Amino acid sequence: MPPFAAFVISGVSFTWDIVLFVVLLFAGLGYGFAVGRDRAVTVLLATYLSLAVVTNAPILARLSQAVNAGKSSALQLAWFLGIFFLIFGLLWRSHLLKNLAQDRGAWWETALFSITQIGLLVSIALFLLPPETTQTLSPFFHQAFLGEVGRSFWLIAPIPLLFVIGRETFHDMDLEV
Repeated sequence: MPPFAAFVISGVSFTWDIVLFVVLLFAGLGYGFAVGRDRAVTVLLATYLSLAVVTNAPILARLSQAVNAGKSSALQLAWFLGIFFLIFGLLWRSHLLKNLAQDRGAWWETALFSITQIGLLVSIALFLLPPETTQTLSPFFHQAFLGEVGRSFWLIAPIPLLFVIGRETFHDMDLEV
């Protein structure tokens, strides 16, 4: 596929990376609405833990060298996905997090949370791919997910959102008669 390959719908051109993001966004929104806001925290926790392990565990670099996969391979992304699904599976069955899944949250909370999760996953996946793979991205998409500001936004945005959305409303039982 040539760089910046695009197709046109009603006179507006879309590059393949934008289309891929929109598909992932709708899939993420569907997942978010299916499991609810509180259960989606499991995905976020698994994402952050997997990123921390893949980017900081020296044993993974040694294992990658052992299979003759240098920095130019997509093995880092494969490690991330494998560790993500392992941690996700463990957390999904965790008794500690089962109690968390009592509230599905408002639709707008679920939508915001899903959007930030998809953005975070896209940013991490692109970051872990070899640079020659991401060279064909459109400049906007590259800046939005791989640029310093874009990556920082997607890495940080879910954290304050957890605080804002995760707040419980206060109900004073003494005032109710």
